[in-house]
Amino acid sequence: MKAFSVIFAIFTLSLIIPAASYANTVQPQSGNGKWDYKGKDVFTHQSKIFKSDGGTFKICLSKNSAQGEYRLYEKDPLYPDLVPSGISGVGPYFPKEFDLNGCYRFYGINNFIDGPNNQAELYIKKFTGGNSTVYAWD
Repeated sequence: MKAFSVIFAIFTLSLIIPAASYANTVQPQSGNGKWDYKGKDVFTHQSKIFKSDGGTFKICLSKNSAQGEYRLYEKDPLYPDLVPSGISGVGPYFPKEFDLNGCYRFYGINNFIDGPNNQAELYIKKFTGGNSTVYAWD
């Protein structure tokens, strides 16, 4: 019985050690894994530009922001790139498709990084009237 306990302990350790060393080699897709606040803007049709290092980009709208569709674009001198989102692949509808805090996450921003600064230059467009306040995190 004692021999079985020793063999079982050695077997268990052999499974744990490789798993622990593998966990130390896994790197996040981008950034430090925490949200970096990128700023705030009050806009009617198009927000100011927010710079992103890639990964996931989060916007939050104030409660008094206009209802409607909000699209995220990457600034490009010739052809602005629409960052796809949701099932429709266009833009989320506020407030219906935003979380309880009025926030929405756009994924895959790494695909839009370009230029010498190695960042994506992002802005929000909306297709309804009235002012909206956006807060951005990267």
